Amino acid sequence: MRLKIIKSIQILFCLGLFLFFTGCDTGESTGKSGKGAGKIAPKKGPAGKPVLVELATVQRGSIEEVLERSAALQAEEQVLVLARTQNPAVELLVEEGDLVEKDQILLRLENDAQKTAHTRANTDLNKARIEYERVDQLYTQSLISESDFVNAKFAYDQAKLVEEEARRQLEFTEVRAPIKGTITSRTVKVGDKVTTGTPIFEIIDLDSTVAVIHVPEQYLPKLRKGMKARLFSGTLGDKVFDGFVKRISPIVDADAGTVKVVVGLDELGALSPGMWVNVELILQEKQNALLIPKRAITYSVDQTFAFKTYTDEEGQLRAQRQLVEPLNVDKDFLEPKEGFIEGDLIVVAGHGALKDGAAVREVSEPKPDSNASANESLKPKKPLKNAEGAAAQVKSN
Repeated sequence: MRLKIIKSIQILFCLGLFLFFTGCDTGESTGKSGKGAGKIAPKKGPAGKPVLVELATVQRGSIEEVLERSAALQAEEQVLVLARTQNPAVELLVEEGDLVEKDQILLRLENDAQKTAHTRANTDLNKARIEYERVDQLYTQSLISESDFVNAKFAYDQAKLVEEEARRQLEFTEVRAPIKGTITSRTVKVGDKVTTGTPIFEIIDLDSTVAVIHVPEQYLPKLRKGMKARLFSGTLGDKVFDGFVKRISPIVDADAGTVKVVVGLDELGALSPGMWVNVELILQEKQNALLIPKRAITYSVDQTFAFKTYTDEEGQLRAQRQLVEPLNVDKDFLEPKEGFIEGDLIVVAGHGALKDGAAVREVSEPKPDSNASANESLKPKKPLKNAEGAAAQVKSN
């Protein structure tokens, strides 16, 4: 009997402990029914020393819709000057780099044989002309037959053809420029035996230099003749060369889905045919666009991000990683599709080591005093460069 009583007490004791701990847990867990259910503690960023960063304010301004392509410069007027007769070179009149006019003499060849042939042909022509004029008078007076007249006229015509050919061969001994341009290549020197068809010079009209690019067909409605373009060469640094759309192909390449666009240059400057350049077509200029500096952009795999800042419940400035979908991009800024508002503070330097929610401090801020409250923070007010309007007030998330 005594043993039964002891066992009953043990069972009641265990049951009491069970009910006690169960009662303590009831209503206390977050997310369950009862008092305090649904309460979630405010999100705090990771603890750690604030990262020094440079901040800028998102503002509005103008941005260009730019289409970028690359191409090698090429001259549309470029010719090889070929020898048209066979003779030794006796006088070289131009060198590589010389600017020449159309029909300017570039090279003289030995012409003794051609001169002799032309003199002989000219003498025969004069003789045939005199004979023809005499026969013509006699034929007019009906003193000779028609057959004699026809033979005389035929001999005169033949003599003219021979003289023309001899004169042409003599002219071929003077090599002339077929176009205006610059001598870019010379392959002959005085004393060389020049044969018919031998390339002697290359002439390029540098003013005809263009960049031929291929633009996706979806941009065709925005293309127009004369629209502005900019060209850049990696060889020449950041120097900008102004250009324009010279021609637009009337057809679309069905295989590539592109349109051929020829971009001319206002001034060639230090550029030259054969150089690779980056071409920017200015499709349109958008006013009052939201602008983010390119310096604020970070990349992860195939996505683009920027860190904008917010102040947590303890007054600490923190960084929040925000996906960036660009609408328009120019040299210094981009226009985001969404996720930003005018006045947002974004990180433009120091974001290499940042993580989402990390504490940040602007480099221009003085370090907080050790006796100051941990909840105090200085709020930077640094505007974007080249943005329009005054800097907006700092906004807290």
